[in-house]
This record gives sequence, structure tokens and C-alpha cells, in this order.
Amino acid sequence: MRRGIRSMAILASLLTLLSSFTYNIAITRKIPTAGLGLLSLLNATIGFSVLPTALISFAYPRLTARDNGLNMMAAINVSSIFYLVTLVLTVAYLAGVWSKMGPYAWLVLIIAVLSEITSYLQSITNSVLMVKDRGRFVITSIIQSITKFVAIPVIMVLGWTIEVILWSTFFIVFIPSLYAFIYSLRYNVHVYDTRRYLREVLSASWVPLMGYAINSFRSLDAMFIGLFGYAQLGIWYVIFILSKPFGYSGTLVNVTYGELLERGRLGIIYRDFLIVLLITTYVALALAFFPGVYVNLIRPSMKDEIGLLVLPVVILAINSVLGNVNQFISNVMQGIDKRDIENAREIRPGVYLRSLILHTHLAELAFTIVYLSTMIPLILLFKGLGFVYYAVIGALVSSLLANIVALSFRFVKLGNLKSLFNGRALILDYALPSLLSIIVLSLIVRTVRFTLYPSIIISLIQVIIVSLITLVIYFGITVAVSRNVRNLIIILIRRIVGTITASQP
Repeated sequence: MRRGIRSMAILASLLTLLSSFTYNIAITRKIPTAGLGLLSLLNATIGFSVLPTALISFAYPRLTARDNGLNMMAAINVSSIFYLVTLVLTVAYLAGVWSKMGPYAWLVLIIAVLSEITSYLQSITNSVLMVKDRGRFVITSIIQSITKFVAIPVIMVLGWTIEVILWSTFFIVFIPSLYAFIYSLRYNVHVYDTRRYLREVLSASWVPLMGYAINSFRSLDAMFIGLFGYAQLGIWYVIFILSKPFGYSGTLVNVTYGELLERGRLGIIYRDFLIVLLITTYVALALAFFPGVYVNLIRPSMKDEIGLLVLPVVILAINSVLGNVNQFISNVMQGIDKRDIENAREIRPGVYLRSLILHTHLAELAFTIVYLSTMIPLILLFKGLGFVYYAVIGALVSSLLANIVALSFRFVKLGNLKSLFNGRALILDYALPSLLSIIVLSLIVRTVRFTLYPSIIISLIQVIIVSLITLVIYFGITVAVSRNVRNLIIILIRRIVGTITASQP
């Protein structure tokens, strides 16, 4: 399975893209606008309150790589301590909008609490599997995608109520987490106890606290939008749904991180980076050049507002490409620098000083500071300029500025490691094909027009058509221009075929 893991990861990523889009389309087409606001608050609450999981998600993979496994009971004990902070944060966050949620307030609180417990479980299982069993890690992602597909007919049978949809968000995460936990137990070790793990997590905590943990404060964006334009929370959720396909890269990025931690193969970096770039840019181009088709599929009642959403969608597409690049480079920097786990020594706070690990988390801190400090001024600016969706555009532009700052901050520290990303090759493998594709697609959208209908069948067919148009143009041009991409596709096809034939009796 080892040779086929990357091929599996790509297939799993594409399945994630498809399942996320299908599930969220089904929800947004059926649920009332008020329900979209509740989903926005639920997601924001969880995103904000699971801040402490960043500490254990940072430490546990590194402990697993060092100890060749993880003491599961000790990890659960430590996670339980941090969960108490999450519980307090959840109550505090929802208290600010409790009255606006009406009769659904208690339901949102219960589902948030259960989802957060599951997030802590995921922090443990993902840490183990991405290092010790990346095949199972990828399968976990596939199970989550299948669960999303299955959830749709279940919701349909139960009547598309807000309650059922809110509960589905929990089970979609819980089911694959349970599978992952069962397989993670195979790598249970007893080398260190709860006290040692707690001490090491706390020693390392100051690094992710400045980076990934403080990311949770980005979820305040929904609160800011709610305060300055509550009616736009539903629009913000539509934008959130449109961003879901870009989350496909998480599986592949984590496979790269786990392999760097365990085996230190630097040769995989450029190849994986190119894969992430190509697929992310393909999704971004399809969304940016045909926004009306995608918005109509998700929310046909907003057909008359598509002109107002073009700018937010284009900014989202650019943002998402930069975001995935930032995530990949961050994982590479942390996977390369293993000074904290070398020679099986105990993690001490000072080991991260002047490290790549610290620098990439400082980049996350810079992102959060720029994002939150510029959001309200930008919201007020776009409101003053007369934009209808001023709060949504302000938040997106703020995120764009933050992504640019974080990416620049990381590149400053890379130094000689920049060669691992093969900048010269990227011009021919990525930059030139992308530019040519943008030119061709710009010409096509001037001549191709779609009449938008509320029918989900017609809307889905139109999405498939524009997705195929973008796919053929982008990858056709890329394959024609880049020999590296041609070779990469041949290798992936061979490994996919090899994986399928090897699994047959």
C-alpha cells in the first residue's frame, strides 16, 4: 500500500471535493436562510472553541514519530484536561448570540459540545495515523466523504429540518473518527505516562499558541459580520460552502507532513506541492470564471443577486489558492525541522528558538493579527463605498491581505530551502499554463452564456459542463506545456492501476 498512498490521497482529495460540494449544496438549497445563519454560528463556535486542540495536534504527531507510537490512554487524559477550556469557550461564545438563536440555542450548544469532543479524538487519531499508517489515514478521509453522501438521503427521509441538518454535521465527523480510533489502537505504546505527555505538550504549547491555536480567533469573523451586518450571515455561509472544495488538499498535505516526520524524504516536496497547486488552481478557475452557475446550484433563490457575488467569489478563489500554499509550506517547514524529537529526548520549551517550526507559527500569528485588525475597518470602508455585501467583502479582503503577509513571512525564513520548491520549474509547470488558461477562459466566458434555472438537475448539469470545460482547458494546456506534469500524470495513472489490480484476488 505504501507506493499507492499518494495516489490514494489524490483520489481521496477529489472525493472530498465532490462529497463536500454535494452535501453542502443539498443543505443550502433546502434550509431556510435563518438556518444558514445557525450553521454559520455552529461552525464558528466550534472553530473558536477548539483552540486548545492546536496544542495537542502539534505535539502528538511529533511524539508519535519520536516514540514509534502513542500512549493512547495518556493522550486521552491530557486531551481531557484541555477540553475543559474548550467547554468554557463554547459557553462564552454562544452567550453573545444566545437570544438571536431562539429555540435552537440549546441544540446548537449540545451539538457544538459533542462535535468538539470528536475534534479532540481526531487530534489523537490523525496524529497517529498520518505518521504510522498513512494508508488508514487516507481511508478515514474516504469514509468521511462516504458518510456525507449517505447523510443526504437520510436527511431527505427525515424531512430536511434544521434539527436533522445540525445533527448530521456531528455524525459526519464522528463516524470516521471512530474508525480511525480503532486502528490507532494498534500503535499504542507505554513508553511514557500522562505526566510526561502533559509536561511535553505544555513545554511545546507556546509555539502553536502563537500560531495554530490563535487561528481559532479567526472564527470571530462570523461574530463581526453578525454585529455589523447580521443579515449577511446567510451570504457568508454560502461563501463558506463555496470554499469547501478547497479543503480537499488537507489529506495530501498531511500525508506529506507525516512522511517528512517519519522518513525525511525531501524529494517528495516539489511533486506534492505541484499537485496541490494544480488541483487548487483548477477549482479556483472554475469558480472564478463561472460563479453564477455554482451559486445557482447552491442557492437558486439568489439568482438575482449573482452579479453582487462575483467579486466576493473571485476574492475567495484567490484567497483559497494562497491559503493552500500557506498550509503546505507550513507543514513542510515543520516536517523538515525535527530538532525537538531527535534522539528521543524530552521536549523542552527552548528547543524551538530560531527554528523553522517557530517561524511558521509566527506566520500564522501574523495572519491572525492582520485578519482581525483590518476586518472591521474594511467592513466599514466597503459600507461607506456603497457595497451591498460590505461585511462579506470586507472579511474576504482582510483574509487576502493576511494570506499575503503570512506567505511572505514564511518565504523570508526558507533561505536555501526555497530550492526544494523549484521556483524555476514552477514557471513552466504552473505559472505559464495558468496564465494561458486564464486568457483562454476569459475568451470563452464572453461567448458562452448559461440560462440559470431553479431545477437541481439542470443546475447540476451546468456545473458539470463548466467544470469539464475548465478541466479540459487547464490540464490540456498544462500537459502540453509541462513535461514534468506529463510524467507525473503517467506515474499516478500507473500507481492507481497498480493499486486496483493488486487489490484484486
